Amino acid sequence: MKTLPLLMLSLLLSACTTIENNLFEMGLSVERSLSNFEKKHIQLSDHDWVYLEANADQGLPTVVLLHGFAAEKDNWTRMVRHLENYHVIAPDLPGHGESTYDGNAFYGFDKQSLRVAEFINALGLQQFHIAGNSMGGAIAALYSYRHPKNVLSLTLIDAVGFYGDTPSELQIILENKQKNPLIVRSREDMDILMGFAMHNVPFIPWPGEKVLARRAMKRQGANDQIFNHIYQESEAARYTDGFTNIFSKLNIPTYVVWGEKDRVLHVSSVDKFFHYMPNIQVDVLPEVGHAPMLEVPEKTADLLNDFWSYTTAAPANIAAQ
Repeated sequence: MKTLPLLMLSLLLSACTTIENNLFEMGLSVERSLSNFEKKHIQLSDHDWVYLEANADQGLPTVVLLHGFAAEKDNWTRMVRHLENYHVIAPDLPGHGESTYDGNAFYGFDKQSLRVAEFINALGLQQFHIAGNSMGGAIAALYSYRHPKNVLSLTLIDAVGFYGDTPSELQIILENKQKNPLIVRSREDMDILMGFAMHNVPFIPWPGEKVLARRAMKRQGANDQIFNHIYQESEAARYTDGFTNIFSKLNIPTYVVWGEKDRVLHVSSVDKFFHYMPNIQVDVLPEVGHAPMLEVPEKTADLLNDFWSYTTAAPANIAAQ
């Protein structure tokens, strides 16, 4: 008899979880529709990709958006509703979101950039703007280095690449072998992640945070592995000038956008981009953290619109500045 209340409780909790998931998906569908986003799928050699696409078949300039570590395609959704003059593609990178994950695969920046190249080729994209946040910025840069003729411009949003003269809070945490705030292992960790990654945490209607926390907790093992891959690669590049060699040879219009309050990658990193890439355009956003596209989506979209419009109108002038 004692098992009946426990069974009933389990069923109730399961029902509540299902209701919360359904409500979250309904809200997400509304968010995507406001940005003209449609969810699509493509199967490639080693992963199945899920991606969002807006304003297809309208003859508009194309933009490819690459998210950061432990993030996913919808990180761009609110920003994209302000990019109505562009054909936008935002994938879940392999190992993230709804794209498949393989525990035997390697997810470092370089390997991911090769997967991005396969994805872009499969979609038949010829020339486009590419932008990446954090991990996605490094992947976008590596893709641009290998395929400069395809890239109209490169935008790096709080991107992995150079270590600033001032270590970030995340660097200090990792060097002291403390708990990584970017990996969610409990419901409380989700609050820590949101506050650490963003200075201005956007409003997420109930039950959004609960659903996101559950999903992140299920991905803990994958995120541990992927973070180890990118951390090892970034540390190796740090001591071998690997990223310096890549970034300093990029000869395409490049725009760096950074949140002044970034705790993941310190804003002093911007000085390194200036030093090694003197022809870039830079904007540092006050009172913004590591994810400008989430914290100030309209402002970020306005900056990108201006840069892309100028690049399209006078690419030679930008490259020569």
